[in-house]
Amino acid sequence: MTKTSGRLIVDGAIAGAVNMGRDEALLEMQTVPTLRFYRWLNPTLSLGYFQSADDVDLAAARQRGCDVVRRSTGGKAILHEHELTYSLCAPEVGALGGGPAAAMTSIHKALASELSSQARQEVFIRHQSPLQSDVPGSAWCFEDSSSLDICLDGKKLLGSAARRKNNWILFHGSLVIGVPRETPEIAALGFDPNIAACVTALSEALSIDFAAGEWTPSELALGEQIAAEKYATEEFLHKR
Repeated sequence: MTKTSGRLIVDGAIAGAVNMGRDEALLEMQTVPTLRFYRWLNPTLSLGYFQSADDVDLAAARQRGCDVVRRSTGGKAILHEHELTYSLCAPEVGALGGGPAAAMTSIHKALASELSSQARQEVFIRHQSPLQSDVPGSAWCFEDSSSLDICLDGKKLLGSAARRKNNWILFHGSLVIGVPRETPEIAALGFDPNIAACVTALSEALSIDFAAGEWTPSELALGEQIAAEKYATEEFLHKR
């Protein structure tokens, strides 16, 4: 099958609001299928788009030095500290067609297979397996698993969420490298993954050739604007 041309962006550590602004700029501009990996400048507590800000003790998070931000995708709270985040923004065609669940299945199968090779132990999609990391009623994403989450040692290791616009889809996913103290019973990979190998696995699964690329000035400008006007505001953080 002929691959679609795509772009790979690997960012360094960036402030949480800017990370979210850049991802939303990808979905707004829809220039080229883009796979992005990034870190967070400071430990950052992110809330899911539909989650109440009252679900988590934001003051305690800030007291320990965390930034706080709301994501554009769904799910529950995540503490981004010792972890790697990916975003994928592309048209809903091919392996990314058929709805978010089907697209997430393609992404997670590729990542689970590649991470199994790197970790030299089974990394698997949960399906209906009970997990040791699940905590009934928890406000934390990694203590509340879905059937498509990626697991290690019977605990949640990676979760993703999606947002759609004009036949494009944006995925956010968080891969735990080291366990945060807020959720001590979840899984952790224990080492920085080989990103290049993960990119190859996703490229094969999605039939998209993710070649190393750069942000355009327009994308960066829009990302900064969205960050300042939306993600850095208390109004959006505490939206109902």
